[in-house]
Amino acid sequence: MNTPVTNTPYKNVALIACSTQFDPAQVPQVIDVFESHGYHVNCHYLQQNISDFGYVDTDQARAHNLIKALLDSTIDVLWFYRGGGGALNLLPYLQRYKQQLLAIPAKVIVGFSDVTAIHSFLNNELGWHSIHGVNANNHLDMGTTNQQPLPDISEIMNNGVSYNNVLPLNALAHQATAINGTLVGGNHTLVAATFGTQYQPEFTGKVVLLEDIGVTFRQLDRYLQQLLFLNDFNVEAIIFGQYYSTEPTDQERIMYKAVLQHFAEQYDKPVYYFPFFGHGKYNQPFILGNNITLQRNQDLTLLNTTEYVTLRQI
Repeated sequence: MNTPVTNTPYKNVALIACSTQFDPAQVPQVIDVFESHGYHVNCHYLQQNISDFGYVDTDQARAHNLIKALLDSTIDVLWFYRGGGGALNLLPYLQRYKQQLLAIPAKVIVGFSDVTAIHSFLNNELGWHSIHGVNANNHLDMGTTNQQPLPDISEIMNNGVSYNNVLPLNALAHQATAINGTLVGGNHTLVAATFGTQYQPEFTGKVVLLEDIGVTFRQLDRYLQQLLFLNDFNVEAIIFGQYYSTEPTDQERIMYKAVLQHFAEQYDKPVYYFPFFGHGKYNQPFILGNNITLQRNQDLTLLNTTEYVTLRQI
């Protein structure tokens, strides 16, 4: 298994688009943001020849562009420009090049939403680590729909992440002293699209990250019923992120959390809630394919007692 080399600066970034079409007029603004954070930006793989479906190109062209970028030894980080749709279609092409990809040093990819399909292949088929985090074009909306700072990839990959406000949703999560596993997942729709297919991950020993947008609370309930009905979903735990809209009312936040809570009370594994990743103003980064620990607060001093648990990846 090839994994990223530690203490790499991760400054050579290639922007790439493998899903829905983008506005090329906005690319210079995005490059400025990245360069202001010390990244060296390569746009060689940021190409589009818009297809009938509104993707940046045909499936084959998008796949070959992605594979060439993954094989490019001059790139440290492959940062996806935007999500949308179409990444799932590229999995058969990636499968054909699996042996070539296994033979090279691991590359870090960054993105979320539709990029979940690419994360899944790299994590589960190649054993690479990747970052579930903001897409490049999210930084066109800084201060409005996006308030998540541009991630420092070197800091994340070399030192990990830690969040201390993860909320247990069921008794098993409250009672567990510590949960450990390999983190996988991402966008719920994309994860669910692999169920029952040759691309479904092996979930044993995994902690699954799930978030989505554009689903009603009734549709979310149906998605969660599917998880209850799955024959092969032996996870260590589930961490749910944001499902409500980017500008939710209090009632909307409460309703979606209630649906997740209802599922958690029926589920026989620990379930947690951390609505600070996904399609919202905050999209805290995670390292997919890497180990994760969820640690219960064990300080018995009354004033230090908290209902939250701490999430760490090192």
